[in-house]
Amino acid sequence: MRVLQLLLAMGFLSILFGCKSNGQKQELTELTANQIEEEGWQDLIMTITQRKKLDTGYWDLICKATYKDQIVGIRIYILDGLEPGIVGDGLDNTKFVRDAVLIESLGEESDMFIKIVSDLYGQKSSSKFTGEKLNFTIFPLNEDKAVLENGRFKFKLFFDDNDEKGLYAEMYLNPNFPNGTIELNEKDEDYRENIVKAMTK
Repeated sequence: MRVLQLLLAMGFLSILFGCKSNGQKQELTELTANQIEEEGWQDLIMTITQRKKLDTGYWDLICKATYKDQIVGIRIYILDGLEPGIVGDGLDNTKFVRDAVLIESLGEESDMFIKIVSDLYGQKSSSKFTGEKLNFTIFPLNEDKAVLENGRFKFKLFFDDNDEKGLYAEMYLNPNFPNGTIELNEKDEDYRENIVKAMTK
């Protein structure tokens, strides 16, 4: 009976705090913890609560955060081992990789995520997170090969890069596996409307 009670208690704690892939309890970060009010950017940070390396070379990441007592989350797939895009003082324009990042819904937590992001972006929307996978072209803003387990890396993301859907947008994605977090940062306020539309269509 005591074992059952302990198991139930552990299950409750894992729901409350999230869980690292090694089983340690992990508190969720606050979604807007990285924002600097004076700068005006709606930069977001989330905790990587689960991660799994797939045979395809992608990392499968469950990313969650809190915002005003609500839990929000999305699933991100990101290709590991991308070659550096910064060489010396310049950019290597051959290092763009299509479909290197995919984002998809976790259900209710993603619906809450896009509702909050819509409010933060000043783009009121009552729609739920799209049921489709969102595919992004990526450019590595790194001087080293991005073996994600080794540190913090920076990437620039492009959605609808040929503007075929009229939803062209750019943003930054910065995974930090050692710290257990991932950042979704703004590139330009002009992309806010298209980002919300893409995530709700």
